[in-house]
Parts: sequence; C-alpha cells; structure tokens
Amino acid sequence: MTLALLHNWVGYAIVGSWAIVAGWGFALRLLRYEETPTFWRFVALAQILLLGQLLVGLVLLLIGRIPVGGSWGAAWFDNVFHILYGLVFPIVTLVFAHRWSLEGRRSPHTIFAVAGLVLFGLTARAWMTGAGMG
Repeated sequence: MTLALLHNWVGYAIVGSWAIVAGWGFALRLLRYEETPTFWRFVALAQILLLGQLLVGLVLLLIGRIPVGGSWGAAWFDNVFHILYGLVFPIVTLVFAHRWSLEGRRSPHTIFAVAGLVLFGLTARAWMTGAGMG
C-alpha cells in the first residue's frame, strides 16, 4: 500500500470518527451523563488518527506529492483548500475545543459534540478536495 493510498483510506476513518464523536457527544449531553471514559478514549483515538493523518500528509507534501492534479499549477486553489481543511482548521478547532472545555462554563460533551460536527465537515471537505471532487 502506498503512502498516498494510506492517506486516502485513513481519511475515511477520520471523517467517520468525527461523525461518531458528534452524535455520541450530543447523545451524552441530552442524557446528562457525567462520567464517560469510553467516550473520551474515543475522542483521543479520533485525535490520534487525525494527528497521524496530518503527519502522513506533511510527508507526502515534503516528498513532492501534491493533493490535486499532481502539481500546484491549475489546481492550486484546491490544493490550498485541502491543506486548510485537513490541517489548519482542524488544529484550530481542537485548540479552541480543549480550551473551552477546560474553562468549565459549558458541558465538555456539548463542546466536543460541536467540535466533532465541525471536524466532520472539515475533514469530509478535505477528503473531497484531495480526491478531486472539490
């Protein structure tokens, strides 16, 4: 399996994992659960998958593999958006989610449910632009 193919397949898992985090987090909030170690382990797993995907993506860029079209030429716009949706915006989202969760003003389940929903959309869009559907 090539590194690019691995990057593509892990993308599926990441999009799905954030959808699960969003749904699960909203359900936990609605049911008013307090102690949810399994949920937080799954959030950690989704973050580890995302981090691994980011590292593989950076390696692909460093070795000259461009996401869309094989060059920065005509598809530069899609390539920039692939990097923004798949790298920059997810990091920003997670930084804010962790910060707001630690402040304690809102339910951490709600914060990570919303973050999961945002990350689902961002990673789905990153996958779409990387696959040339953007």
